[in-house]
Amino acid sequence: MDLEQEIKQKAFRSEQSKLIVNLIYTYNQLKSRIATVLKDEGVTMQQYNVLRIVNGAGDEGITTSEIRERMLDKMSDASRMVDRLETMELLLKQRDRDDRRVVHVFLTERGQALVKRLMEQETIDQLASGVKEESAQQLNELLDAFRASL
Repeated sequence: MDLEQEIKQKAFRSEQSKLIVNLIYTYNQLKSRIATVLKDEGVTMQQYNVLRIVNGAGDEGITTSEIRERMLDKMSDASRMVDRLETMELLLKQRDRDDRRVVHVFLTERGQALVKRLMEQETIDQLASGVKEESAQQLNELLDAFRASL
């Protein structure tokens, strides 16, 4: 179903106007589906993003400031989320030996298991399974170009 039918709007001022509304509408639908999957695991999208970042850092761990730089939602409070995830026993914080002001963050075994479970389920990746590889690549390139123009 096209956007006009979905939101019951007859026309847009321009294709660019339609693009903005389409991106927002699609993002909200995607966010809702992902949030449902994550809610079953007891984490929010922002918390999952932090877990994903820490997982990607590997055995070396990552600092809170590096997490903040890599977050998808720049408005999120990385320090507060790291503290919450530590309370949930999904992350472990360790002070740097040389510079006590620096804190390194690691996944706990429980955190590793959660990230692995979410990745193995492939539930999030499956949301785009109806899009062919070539089309996904084209859309990624278009979105990269669009974001670069902002």
